[in-house]
Order: sequence, then C-alpha cells, then structure tokens
Amino acid sequence: MKMNNNYEISISSPVNSLQDYYLIFQINDKKYAINIKNIIEVIKLEQIHIPENTPLGIIGYINYNNKSLNVIDLYSLLGFEIPKLSVNNQLIIISFEDEFFTINTDKIFTVKYIPNSDLEPFPYESDYSLVKEIYNNQDDSVHIINIANLKKLIELNKSKAIYKNYSDLLPTDEKSLKILQVRADLNNKHNNSFSFPIHYNSTNQYILFKLGEHNYYLDLKYVKEFVSLKRLNITKLPYTKEFIKGLINIKGDFLVVIDLKNFLNDEKTEIKEGSKIIITQGKNFNIAFLVDEIKYIKNLKDIPNLNYNYNNEYISYEFTEENELYSIINYEKIINDEKIYINQS
Repeated sequence: MKMNNNYEISISSPVNSLQDYYLIFQINDKKYAINIKNIIEVIKLEQIHIPENTPLGIIGYINYNNKSLNVIDLYSLLGFEIPKLSVNNQLIIISFEDEFFTINTDKIFTVKYIPNSDLEPFPYESDYSLVKEIYNNQDDSVHIINIANLKKLIELNKSKAIYKNYSDLLPTDEKSLKILQVRADLNNKHNNSFSFPIHYNSTNQYILFKLGEHNYYLDLKYVKEFVSLKRLNITKLPYTKEFIKGLINIKGDFLVVIDLKNFLNDEKTEIKEGSKIIITQGKNFNIAFLVDEIKYIKNLKDIPNLNYNYNNEYISYEFTEENELYSIINYEKIINDEKIYINQS
C-alpha cells in the first residue's frame, strides 16, 4: 500500500464507494474479479468435507464461524479442468443475498479501484453467463464475475441432478494434512468475526468514517482491514486510560482497541449494532480503532480551502464540503503518543 502525503489537495473527483473496488484473483492463468462489497474474507485452504456425490460446481463444504459454507468449483463452471488442491490455494468467503459460500482460487492479486465507466459489457452474456463485464487495461484483461448467475447456475445443476465426485482433488500427503488440521483448529478457536483484509495499491485514497456526527478521513496506507464489532469480544484491561477499551483477538493476534472518539474528544463511544473496528498497521505494531460507522473510500486530490489544524495535534488538516466539516487524521501522531500504550498509568 504505497501512498503519498500530498495535501495540496477540493474534491473534484466523484466519491469512490466500496462498490467500485474489486478483488482480482487467478483461475487457470486468467484474471477474474469480484466486487468487494460481496467479500467477507480471504483465507488459506482449509479442510474441505466432501460428500460422496455433490452437484457439479460444489466441491464440498468447510466449517467457518460455526457455519457450513459450500466451496464452489469455479473452474468447472467456467469450462476449465479443476487442478488438484494444495495448501497454497486461497478461498474467498462471499456474501450474497444473506447467503455465504466460498470459491477456490489459484492466487489472489490485489484490490483495485475500477470505475463503472471503465467496464465493458461481456459480448457473450446469457442468462447463466458467469462473466458480466470485462476490464481492459493495456495488456491486462480482468473478467468480472456475476455472483447472481453463479448462484443460479449452482441451483440449475442441483435441479438437473448433475453430480461430480471431487474427493480425488484433496491433498493427501501427511505434511499437507497436518497444515490443514492446524488451520482448522485456529479457525475454530480464533475466527470469530467477519472481516476483509485490505491491500490497496493506489495513491490519495482515504477511508471516510464517522465518530458521532463528525467526519474523519484516514489514509488507506495505514489500514489493514475492517472488522464488524458484532461478533467480537473486547477484554477489558485494568489500570488503563479510559479511551483504551481493551483487547480483541483477531485470528490469534491480540490488538489494543482505542475508542477514537474518546481519545480525540473525551466523548465515549456507545457500542451499537453497526459499530466497526478499523485495524491499522504502523511500523512496529498494529492497533485497532473503534468507530461508529465506515462510510466509503474516496480519492482526495486538489482540495481547495484546506486548512492546517493548529488546535488539535491529532488532526492534520480540515476542509468543508457542502457545509460539512471533514478532518484528516494525523495517524503518526496518534500511534506515537505514549498515552496509547497500555503500560502507561
């Protein structure tokens, strides 16, 4: 995530909402993409339970967050021969119309901003076409997956009783089996939240979030992932500052949770259904910010009326747009403040 700190920045470009970002991955040496609004998480291959016969397009299922999620064979559905699975494969956890499932991939590349104007209709689209649009960039072509049609095609195969046995695809060597078992154990023990790792590689991208009625921007180069607080348990710590909410466990990593509203304004955050955690990454360690709401991602460039903030050391700049005030967080100042360390009394 390489970004610059050029604040010679009015917002002349339109808002880039999350629906304009796509996760790009590889299937059979071709690049495909899924809108990140449908993605929960990317994980390494785990133990797949394979029944004797499953509908064509469903390899089996995995246990995830106490749910059984189907693993979709996107290879066969796209007309490719599915290769034997290995511990290096990656699974994408997908949410669509209140359902969850996973797809197997060869490789995850990155998350990329692709505006709708850059997408071209797929020339051979049909009622069950898995590709709805194409993104062409120089010599690079990315096919955008139609999640709705993917679901429809699976249901069609079920209704026609088209079955396939996938049991010979699983790794069987002792080393791989041990790795898969360790991953399954860690998932059952630690994976208690839906999240999505962020790997942006663009400039001037910021995440807009709210603390109460106030709007804040944070440079995306510091953001690792967003996590819903709904399924997380915060362990309170004794003898710490009031703005330190406690510790959370994200897949085995214990992170300090900072109530950012309390830290900045001495106002406690009321934890609600929609409360979010922003996992940030500094040079030496990661830390979590508790926020009220995550709005969208925006490209900040050429902003007029940008004012340096002399009154609050944790705010770098401020600007107004449509009669609303926006503040740009000084992340380095916060992360290096001695107050946030839990060994401070």
